[in-house]
Amino acid sequence: MRLDTISLKGWLALALVPLAIFAVFYVVPVFQLFWLSLSRFDPSVGIIPAVDPGYFIEFLTDGYYLGILGRTVFVSLAATLATAILAYPLAIYLLTSKGWRQTSLLVALVLPLVTSSIVVSYGWLILLGQKGLVNNLAMGLGITSEPLQLMYTDTGIVIGLTHVLLVFMSLSIAASMQGIDANLAKAARSLGATPWTTFRKITFPLTLPGLRTGCLLVFSLSMSAYATPVLIGGSRRKVLSYLIYQQSSSLLNWPFAAAMAVVLLVSTLGIVGLVRLYERVRKNAARHGAVAVEAGR
Repeated sequence: MRLDTISLKGWLALALVPLAIFAVFYVVPVFQLFWLSLSRFDPSVGIIPAVDPGYFIEFLTDGYYLGILGRTVFVSLAATLATAILAYPLAIYLLTSKGWRQTSLLVALVLPLVTSSIVVSYGWLILLGQKGLVNNLAMGLGITSEPLQLMYTDTGIVIGLTHVLLVFMSLSIAASMQGIDANLAKAARSLGATPWTTFRKITFPLTLPGLRTGCLLVFSLSMSAYATPVLIGGSRRKVLSYLIYQQSSSLLNWPFAAAMAVVLLVSTLGIVGLVRLYERVRKNAARHGAVAVEAGR
């Protein structure tokens, strides 16, 4: 009993260190951000300390700001879906290939992370422009007779975010696939299952933990992305991070920028929380259904 008590105290002491670091570097700054968002701003005076939710009310009652928040969520969800679709074949190839092929794919996936996002975005400016490679190929193959408008659109933003964030989804799914017993797929194939059926019935369900992790990372990073949406989307297709930068740096209205940042944080956490809640409800319903079936037997 005494050993258990000592062990428990030791674990609590170890847990206090990361909790203290989390509080200092995350909880305290977020609290200060929220407190700043309740202040007021006057161009001639500056920040006026107050406890006024006026900027939150202004944001949530203005269709312009709500439209930009909706676009931010839509672009983030689209980028998450695009990376999920592309990540499965990449993860499979990553695990089945060897040598220089595997190394080349890893380098290609990680390269956008070690390269400045501004450089990557300018590369997409060249590729997606009116006379860029994508339009030249589309017109050369007869897909379209005139250049497609890919720059300064939501589609262009999604393409850029997908390229940058694909590595998070691919490696998350590959990590889950690595833990799957290869004999399961072989057994399914020996029983006559097609590759698609094997993937749908075995591989996909067993990689859901990795898919959830990848979706969480990609969606959260997409919601807060700045350089890629601004350079590819421009001022025509603004996202919330652009407005936050505009208010804080150009207009120097830090309280309104802080209110927008709080809205962005709450929106991201709220959507992630709703998805987690749905998964929990669905899992509980499946568990109760299985219990009911067993009781019926």
